[in-house]
Amino acid sequence: MHNQVLPVQAKSLLKHIAGEINQFYLAGGTGLALQLGHRISEDLGFFSEKTFETENLVSLVGPDKIISTRPGTLNCIKEGVKLSFLFYEIPLCFHVHSWKGVNVAAWQDIVAEKIKTISQRGAKKDFWDVYAVIKLCASLELVSELFLKRFVDSRINLYHVLKSLVYFADAENEPDPALLPD
Repeated sequence: MHNQVLPVQAKSLLKHIAGEINQFYLAGGTGLALQLGHRISEDLGFFSEKTFETENLVSLVGPDKIISTRPGTLNCIKEGVKLSFLFYEIPLCFHVHSWKGVNVAAWQDIVAEKIKTISQRGAKKDFWDVYAVIKLCASLELVSELFLKRFVDSRINLYHVLKSLVYFADAENEPDPALLPD
């Protein structure tokens, strides 16, 4: 794993909460950046295939500020780091990696999720993440296969997904992510 992709505060926080969040796995841009080392990522997005009581999680994590809560969701800030905890019922296709006591989703699952995410919001960092996977790990064909495998039983509109992958207008208005040298 590429430790340098996380700011000091995020590394410190992970060390303190790792034992409290065993049912969750780290995914998103941070999970991918840890595996590829392509960019800095400051927020921590955790997912669980099991439901959880938000109030119990608040007690375990002890956030400094709660941004939002609802059943199966906690968005908060602790020690200056944005944390998200989400119930997500779509199962992973690959085994998680253990890194410093934290479960991290495999890059294959994360890139499949990134394709779906692009179809929902089209953030510049998501396009960069998919580009990094294609440059460092897999062909576009394999990325497509991973997406179809992960979301085989979903009702995702493939036409919309394909159009989203070539729609950059929203992303062009965002700053570039903090990329790391090869």
